[in-house]
Parts: sequence; C-alpha cells; structure tokens
Amino acid sequence: MFEKRVLGLLSILVLLTPGCTNSPNPGAPEPSEPPADPPLPFTNSWSAEPDIDLFSRGAELVRASIEAGIHASFFSVSESFPGYSDAIGYQHVNYNEIADTVARGRPRGGWISDLTYLYHIAEITETPTSIIAEVCDEPVTVDPYISDHRVKHGFSWIVALTNTGGAAGLPGVVDTDPDGSDPRARRVPDWNVFGAWNITQLRTGGRDASTAIAHPACTEWWLERHPGSEVLGNYTFSPAGEIPGEPRLPQYPEWIGPSETQ
Repeated sequence: MFEKRVLGLLSILVLLTPGCTNSPNPGAPEPSEPPADPPLPFTNSWSAEPDIDLFSRGAELVRASIEAGIHASFFSVSESFPGYSDAIGYQHVNYNEIADTVARGRPRGGWISDLTYLYHIAEITETPTSIIAEVCDEPVTVDPYISDHRVKHGFSWIVALTNTGGAAGLPGVVDTDPDGSDPRARRVPDWNVFGAWNITQLRTGGRDASTAIAHPACTEWWLERHPGSEVLGNYTFSPAGEIPGEPRLPQYPEWIGPSETQ
C-alpha cells in the first residue's frame, strides 16, 4: 500500500496565499514516489544454456513473463508487474495456453515459503515480432523436509510472446553482479517491461502439452544439480526421504531501470 503524504494546515495556508510560494509552477502536481518494493521471502535466480544471452531483449521478456506470473499466483494479477495483466489479455485469457494460477491470480495470504526459484532457459528463438522459449524451473526451500514419496525436481515451461508493431517496451539495465545488490534494483519493476508485447503462452508441459516431455537441456540441468536421479519423461526425481534445503540465493538478474528515459 502506498504511503499518502499529508500536508499540515500551515503548509496549506501558505500555498493558498498569493505571493507566498517558492514553487516555480504552483499548479504542477508534486512528483509521485515509486511504489514500495514488496518484502518477498523468495528470490528468482536465472541461468541459461551457454549459447543463450540471459540479457537479450527476448530473454528479458521471458524472465519478466515467468516472474510476473509467479508473483500473480501469490498476490493477484493486479499486484503483479506493470503491464502484465494487459500482456496476458486479462480478463479474456486463453486458459489452454496461459496457466490458470498465473492468469487468474489466487491470493493465498499467510506464509510463503522461504525459497529460491531456480530457472534455466533451455532454448529460445527470437525475431522482431515473436519470442518462444522453453524454461526449466526448480523451487528450492531453505529448510529441509521429509517426503514419503519421490520428489520431482521441477517443471518445463513454454513461454511465447508476440508483438504486432506496437511500442517494444523499455529494457532494464544489465545486472553485472550475480552476488550483490544494486541500490536501484527492485523486486517488482516500476516500469512496464512488456510494452506492446503479448504473452501468448505461459504454462508448464513444454511445447507439446499432450506429452509434457521436458526439453533435454532441462534434464541435463537437473541431473547436473542432482547426479544419479531417476529420469522419467525427461523429468528427474529424488527418492523419498529427507530433501535437503539450500541457502536462499540473491535475486539474479535484478530489475534495474529502465535503461532509457521514459
């Protein structure tokens, strides 16, 4: 919730008195402060295949799509990234291609796990008017826990965007420090990263939802993190038992910007 600046009675009297203002333009509205950055108990940490630029405009839009969707699933579409609701066509969403939880937003309230969402871009194709990518995820909790059944390490996402010629949106500033935090950074960007880009696919299951087979690069990424895992349908699983926790990683890349004047 944004703070409201309340003027004292004396200040109001001064503003209403002719000749008693230091403002060069008394009729101009005061500059608004940016919304407060939400204190979130989870972070997002991204990587990509060696031939993929994590900071290309296409990869940035893919990152924004998934992060905005996850944020919406926790808090609601209206509280997600600026421009996200328009990008998914809310309220008239294609639920076959946009996952229900990221399209409707289901405010869950209460406690959100202390964790890191790991994401890995397995493949991406970019043109001036379209972007399509496959992304693997893995949520990793800080605290260990016991599971009485095998645990799937993550899911394979398909993300697609199109732009028919509208404003391309403003890119962010490249985050050059994976381990640090830029004082300008925000967890939820305060500008519209999407511009006129429309999100046409944002769901799990990979390119072919009927088979839901993960991209092979996802399998390799999970196996690198969990050697010797069981593999089914290109997804990897840990056996039942204790699932170890991992320290929460810094947000990377951070949302800094935009890199151009709005």
